[in-house]
Amino acid sequence: MTVGAERRTTWVHPIFIDLSGQPVVVIGGGTIAERKVESLIGAGARVTVVSPEVTDRVDRWSAAGQLTLERRGYRNGDLHGARLAYATASDPQVNRAVQAEARELGIWFNAVDDPELCDFISPAVVRRGDLTIAISTNGRSPALARYIREEIEARFGPAYADAAARLGELRDRCKAEGRSPSEERAQMDAILTELGGARARREPAPARSSNGKVFLVGAGPGDPELLTVKGRRLLQAADTIVYDALVDPSLLDLSKPGASRIYVGKRDRHHTRPQSEINSLLIEQAQAGRTVVRLKGGDPFIFGRGGEEAEALRQAGIAYEVVPGVSAGVAVPAYAGIPLTHRDFTSELVFVTGHACGTAPVPVDWARHAKSSASLVIFMGLHNLAAIAKELLDHGRDPQCPVAVIENGTTAAQRTVVAPLASIADQAGRAGLAPPAIIVVGGVVSLREKLDWFVAPTPPDRPMDG
Repeated sequence: MTVGAERRTTWVHPIFIDLSGQPVVVIGGGTIAERKVESLIGAGARVTVVSPEVTDRVDRWSAAGQLTLERRGYRNGDLHGARLAYATASDPQVNRAVQAEARELGIWFNAVDDPELCDFISPAVVRRGDLTIAISTNGRSPALARYIREEIEARFGPAYADAAARLGELRDRCKAEGRSPSEERAQMDAILTELGGARARREPAPARSSNGKVFLVGAGPGDPELLTVKGRRLLQAADTIVYDALVDPSLLDLSKPGASRIYVGKRDRHHTRPQSEINSLLIEQAQAGRTVVRLKGGDPFIFGRGGEEAEALRQAGIAYEVVPGVSAGVAVPAYAGIPLTHRDFTSELVFVTGHACGTAPVPVDWARHAKSSASLVIFMGLHNLAAIAKELLDHGRDPQCPVAVIENGTTAAQRTVVAPLASIADQAGRAGLAPPAIIVVGGVVSLREKLDWFVAPTPPDRPMDG
């Protein structure tokens, strides 16, 4: 097209396709293909990826049986039986060859970033449960589509997913009960009025109108099925997910296409970022108008520095919510068959950190805990286990008091070592236990032999209970 020539606009016809159980082929396995595959899996499609090289996430989806992976280059015939086809190869010749086969077979085809080859365009999408909002610029300006999508995401928050579900259930119920249209409209208006009121209450002051919101979400102790319903919903709606090392990778697969995932893990004395940088990151993302999920292992307010992050957000004028998670301090002993309270043993329960034994700003009062009959649950104490045991013994705890050390609790890799307090450090060392681990001290540990219920695969040549 010559400079100054008038461009004729051809309007695309927007439709939504049900791909549940439908075969879709994606040629290519890089980052662009990953985004397409993620969306297709979310739509319930039967996805086949053809590529000699793939990203880690595509490889993980293949291992989990979520897609079929052919580790090779494209060959004519790969599209046979497909409903849709995508080409994301870096070689234009490959993309044109895929288009030619698609045209011959009557299959709708999309070549990423090459609108002239496309039979359809994949729009920028905002999803809030059953509510889907699609934005298209006819393939001319993906950057503008992304910009508008971010504005819409900030405007239509997670509450719209709840509203869509409630309105859908109401409509089904009214149809089943034969209610009049006016009665149905009145009840729907009530839900929409409630939604509008909730949005108004969440509106920030005018000076902060562009700010997003941060949700401090507990991911649970390891088993991804222990994520709360609210946590799952927020993950599906988030624009940015800032996550820790102990978060199960499958939880990130709940995120919507295009969501940013930022790793800030702290593990085994190695921190990718200091806490001050994490605080600044949350503030910056929210100030950009994004919905942010800070995904933390266990519960955000139990040894998770959630309180420090909340303080920083409040000081910066950022709206936030805390979404409690299932704490490892409760769940991990339960998976090991250890009830933390039992009227035959104790009605007291104490959570402490063993991370900085004797050097913390507010040190743990081991003398008081040694004299107590309370069940003692110690987070982040494995490296200091010998010193902790010595503190308890020196202050009068029974050397025969049973202790359990539980590694990778609630996961398939869970291992437990049980031994008297006097020898637990040696037994855990011989077993080769490593963080993350929870330590339980107290008479309730003796119930494990009777109540142990969780069956996990046993790694070869590694001892279990001592």
